[in-house]
Amino acid sequence: MTRAEAVALALSLLADEDIVVAADGAISREAYRALDRPRTFYMLGSMGQVASIALGLAMTRPERVIGLDGDGNLLMGFGGLAMVGGIKPANLYHLVLDNGCYATTGGQPALSQKVDLASAAVGSGYAWGRRCFSGDDARDAMESWLAAKGPALLDLEVTGEDPEPAPRVPMTPEEMATRTRAALASA
Repeated sequence: MTRAEAVALALSLLADEDIVVAADGAISREAYRALDRPRTFYMLGSMGQVASIALGLAMTRPERVIGLDGDGNLLMGFGGLAMVGGIKPANLYHLVLDNGCYATTGGQPALSQKVDLASAAVGSGYAWGRRCFSGDDARDAMESWLAAKGPALLDLEVTGEDPEPAPRVPMTPEEMATRTRAALASA
């Protein structure tokens, strides 16, 4: 499964009221292409901060908060796991799209193939963590993840290929933030 396919599948399983924090770079672009929604915050220039931003939202909102993260992105902000695990927001769901590299910055190898991110999350205090390898049923894994008690992290192995890169999100950072704030204020 490609990263783009995984993003599209995850978004198809969410409720309309769910809040999404999409990692900067390719993940935000793919989320925008698959299903643009006002309750999705597309990150720009905040590599490593998905867990922290999702945590802030989960602490202040009753809705389910979904963090769409990359393995390299998570590794850059590894302390976010400890913050989420320490605070334990039951409405936070963290999906790591694990292609084994820092795809947005040029494809440099990441340590995710040597570090079990799901075990690290559980060891940090997440209520649920699982690693889904490429031969496993991704849809089943995502459904189990979304049905689990939060905070829950699913480390989903995806291919490193990017056959059809998604275009940039056609909004400025200010427009993205304003749109998301307005969507959350109207709830």
